[in-house]
Amino acid sequence: MQALYLLALLPVAETTADPNSYGFRPKRSTADAIEQCFTVLARKISPPWVLEATSVAASTTSVTHGCSTISPRIKRCCGNG
Repeated sequence: MQALYLLALLPVAETTADPNSYGFRPKRSTADAIEQCFTVLARKISPPWVLEATSVAASTTSVTHGCSTISPRIKRCCGNG
């Protein structure tokens, strides 16, 4: 039964997922994630920080105070809003 759910839901999940998400996804590795980080952070105009999902989930209140423009999206992803 789980295999049937996987066959039905995996194509939907892959088309709606963030293209820069690498955790527990088929045909994606740690090396791919590191390459993406290097590509993005090596630009002249790049974000000054990288968020790890476990850090964000544990500290949504501190993120809310520091970055009000991204906090609604983070809260939505973490299930807090």
